[in-house]
Amino acid sequence: MESLNIEELYRAAEQSRLNAFESARQDSLKRLQSNLDDIGASYRSSVTQAQTASRISALGQEEKLAASGLSSGGSYATPTSGYTETARVAADNNLRSNLNTLSAARLQQEQEARNASNTEIAQARQSYENSVSDIRTQMAQAQINQYNADREYNYNVSTTAYQQAMQRWQTYGVVLPADAAILGVPAGTRTASSAYNNAKLALERWKALL
Repeated sequence: MESLNIEELYRAAEQSRLNAFESARQDSLKRLQSNLDDIGASYRSSVTQAQTASRISALGQEEKLAASGLSSGGSYATPTSGYTETARVAADNNLRSNLNTLSAARLQQEQEARNASNTEIAQARQSYENSVSDIRTQMAQAQINQYNADREYNYNVSTTAYQQAMQRWQTYGVVLPADAAILGVPAGTRTASSAYNNAKLALERWKALL
């Protein structure tokens, strides 16, 4: 009876689980990179909008100050009054605050994306390790079952061969050379010998175990 290569079968299953984990890990990393790219693009767009809004606001403020005689009307011109300088400083501070807020939001979003990816990968790894543990437990049990099946098969084959050799011994009255090793007695031993009765008793004990 040829035993199945149990270990090879289960090793293949284990490799399949490893491949699935690696695929899941790569997919998670690709999603992370895509999310980071989107966050970066959104951040740059928001910065541009904030700078544009600040510029438009500054120009409008300059026009108002110019209409009041407090400015020359040019946003890059030297301030003509302390009020003009204060207004420009306030605008710059407001833009800087907006940019800092946008930068902080970007960093938080990137960290959240990385955390989500790390969680996905950790879950995939745990699932892989659990499945491998199950596979190895199943493999060990299958090997035990195979061993028991092989042992039972070999036992039955040995019993059948012994029984057939006994029948030939009884038929021919002597042990044939081909049966000597099976019966454990010299070839030519007659049925009248005590060895024959001992062999019969051994066969009966074997049959009782079946």
